Amino acid sequence: MYENSIIKDIKDAEVICITGHINPDGDCIGSNFAFAKAMSKLGKKPYVLLGDFNEKFDSLSGSEFLYKGDYNLLNPDVIFSIDCGDKARLGEAEAVFDRAKITYNLDHHISNDNFAMNNIVNVKASSSCEVVYEVISQFIEIDKEIATALYVGILTDTGGFRHNCTSERTHQIAGKLVSIGVDTPEIHNKFLMEHSLIDAKIFAKAISKMKVEDKIATTFVTEDEMTECGATAKNTDAIVGYLLNTEGVEVAIFASERGNGLVKLSFRSKSLNVNEVASLYGGGGHILAAGAGVEGSICKVLDSAISEVRKRLYEKR
Repeated sequence: MYENSIIKDIKDAEVICITGHINPDGDCIGSNFAFAKAMSKLGKKPYVLLGDFNEKFDSLSGSEFLYKGDYNLLNPDVIFSIDCGDKARLGEAEAVFDRAKITYNLDHHISNDNFAMNNIVNVKASSSCEVVYEVISQFIEIDKEIATALYVGILTDTGGFRHNCTSERTHQIAGKLVSIGVDTPEIHNKFLMEHSLIDAKIFAKAISKMKVEDKIATTFVTEDEMTECGATAKNTDAIVGYLLNTEGVEVAIFASERGNGLVKLSFRSKSLNVNEVASLYGGGGHILAAGAGVEGSICKVLDSAISEVRKRLYEKR
């Protein structure tokens, strides 16, 4: 439906930007890089606007399009927001998005509010990489570099094809990407198994304070602990998933201080709709995976989130 207009808008544009949500994860990074590589096949050199992310993603092709300059100097003819459900979560790139002549929103989050001029949002897709695949495969030939970026995003957002967002179509697309030449053993090891020493240090801090009560697993890390370990938000990605994998746990909540009184809440669930809980704090995401940023004391914010989750778990019983 949108493929023809996308091609036209790309070909007509001189300045093109691609962006995603703050604290980008594998799906956000992979989808942004893959889309940038697709544009390069159309003869364009886009600017990818992403915040700090784990160094292991530097190996993906598409990172060469990362923009390191002053965002205030960018006045795009067209901008693509990929893997972001709320314009406010674009961070510093939000102002660039607002200045663009034409805006696109490619996403899969159930909480997406269709904030662009053109919205391609498929909440049944496993990931934004799946959405991007469906779009770009209509007008370019996907090579190994693009396939690898897309596969990484699908792999990480599905938890290695374990989450319930994984559909028959997800496996079909993954199979096509593998047939193009994706090195699956290397990718599975690097992006699902491998971690840095800093990752391990902050992980240890979090797990040492882990609690399980009423089928809810929780923990938190403070700003001081992050500083002590030399960690940033990019080093905490695996913590909430580990909590959820604890025997007997239905919901996991991880809280982390991000400076200036902001607390990041990450929710994961096996059955409860945590998107509803995250929305209470101005956040959102998926039914079984969501997040929010809240101002306040980390202990009070976490206690409030636990209370909301506990209430909903009791209602389910």
